Amino acid sequence: MTTAPSHSLRADLLSPIHKALRRSLFETAMTLGRTDFSAADEVSAAERAVAVCLEHLRDHAAHEDRHVVPILAEVAPAMAASMAAEHPELERASIEVESLWPRLGSRTGTERIAFGEELTRRFNTMVAAQLAHMDREERQALRALQDRFDDAALVQLSARIAADIAPARLAAFGELMFPALNRRERELMQRKAPAP
Repeated sequence: MTTAPSHSLRADLLSPIHKALRRSLFETAMTLGRTDFSAADEVSAAERAVAVCLEHLRDHAAHEDRHVVPILAEVAPAMAASMAAEHPELERASIEVESLWPRLGSRTGTERIAFGEELTRRFNTMVAAQLAHMDREERQALRALQDRFDDAALVQLSARIAADIAPARLAAFGELMFPALNRRERELMQRKAPAP
C-alpha cells in the first residue's frame, strides 16, 4: 500500500520565497537595531536596507495577487479573499514605516535617536504582521492548493510566476533565497535550474 506524500514533501510555491522574505525582514530588523540614529551614514544605510526589504515584499505580494490569488479563489474562496485583503493592510504598514524617514531627518540630538527607535519598533511591528500573514499562507493557502492540484500543476504555476519576473530581479530573489533554504530545498532548486 502506498501513502500520499506529506504536504511538506509536495511542490511548494510559497515556503521557499517566504524563507527569503523572512531572511530579508530579519536582517533588516537587525540592521535597524544596530543603527546609531545620530550617525548620518548609518541612517542612510538603514534606510537603503528598509527600502530593499520593502521592495521584495511588494514584488512578492504583486506576484501572489496576479498568479496565486485567482487560482486559490477557485478552490478556497474565503482564504483567497483573506489573502487579498491582507496585502493592502501590509502595504499600509510598510508605508507607515517609509513615511518616518523624512521626519527623522528634521530631528536632532536625543529627539532624533528616540524617533529612530520608534521607526525601528514600527518596522518590527510590520515584521510581526508579515510573519503571521506568511504563516497563514503556508498553513492554509498552500495546503488548499496542494489538496487540489498535483505537483506538476504547482510547478507550472511556479514557472509562470518566475516567467513574470525580470531576469535581474529573479536573480536577486535567488541570491536572497538560496542561503535561507535547507539542504533538501537547495538540491531541489538546483535540479530545476536550467543548465548555463
